Amino acid sequence: MTQKGEVSIKWLGHSCFLISLDDRIKIVTDPFDSTVGYPLPDESADICVVSHDHFDHSCVSVIGGSPEVIKGVGEREVKGIKFKGIASFHDETQGSQRGENTIFVWELAGMQFVHAGDLGVALSDSQINQIGTVDILFVPTGGYYTIDARTASQVVDSLKPKVVIPMHYKTPFLGENFPIAGVDEFLKGKENVVRVDKGWVSFTKESLPEKTTIYVLEYKR
Repeated sequence: MTQKGEVSIKWLGHSCFLISLDDRIKIVTDPFDSTVGYPLPDESADICVVSHDHFDHSCVSVIGGSPEVIKGVGEREVKGIKFKGIASFHDETQGSQRGENTIFVWELAGMQFVHAGDLGVALSDSQINQIGTVDILFVPTGGYYTIDARTASQVVDSLKPKVVIPMHYKTPFLGENFPIAGVDEFLKGKENVVRVDKGWVSFTKESLPEKTTIYVLEYKR
């Protein structure tokens, strides 16, 4: 099923985004619970994508609309959208510290989306091949629990997305329990950085930038 139109991406905090196709389809990624520090998302969705079962990524109950939940490795189609879950690890020791993580790939409005979840190690050649062409990449950059700024940069270089949206980095909303770095470390020396002065951005296939561009969203309550 091929959908066309404008896709809006709203940052709900941490690794949680609302991805909407003209209000026809709403996808939420990695919803968090009340202990994280951000206000809980106040959104409804058709689909909820969960990269792993940690408290700051899997609180599906806060999302309204009884969304269908997508978890784990493999392929699944919901509402005409094909999701592919690719196995990865939450750390550099094959999951021995923090377990497994799923990278999710899907196409919406002719654009290929990739949400890396809590990726904890650089991508292998096999993972890069499984992911394929990338238009919009959500990548963790804060380190400690996930890949850090340097490794996130390597992931971007290996996938060559049109759009990069950093996530899972330190903001004033996060408490002391999150000893992660802010986004500026990832942005150092980067070209084509757009600091969006709002919490959302939208794209059509035709409006995607020609060169890899980083969009830093500003969290809005």
